[in-house]
Amino acid sequence: TMAHHFDPHSYHVKQINASNYAASANFITSTSWQHTLTGLELINEDEEPFIATIVGHASAYHLRCGPAGNHFGGGMSPLEKAKFQFYICHPVNVELGADFTAGVNNLETLQNQVGKTKE
Repeated sequence: TMAHHFDPHSYHVKQINASNYAASANFITSTSWQHTLTGLELINEDEEPFIATIVGHASAYHLRCGPAGNHFGGGMSPLEKAKFQFYICHPVNVELGADFTAGVNNLETLQNQVGKTKE
């Protein structure tokens, strides 16, 4: 069998124009904020909840991706409430590193849009 090799440049080229890719120039303009019963929600042009993709390097810091996630066995909450979480940081690859920085900047822009509303 042939081993799969990740090609950072091909990934960048494939993703950069996708409206849900955080580094995309279309990222901000393809979303809007909508009021819901639980607060504000980011939606796409079809008025569906917006799901974004961002590139990053998974950090070993507080990595909680095992079978039990962040579950604490002390009886605080049931296993089904566990979250599987990880931190991402700047990728080593220059092109993907630029995508990471652009993506974080775009996410901060979206967050600032909400922080400035008077509602």
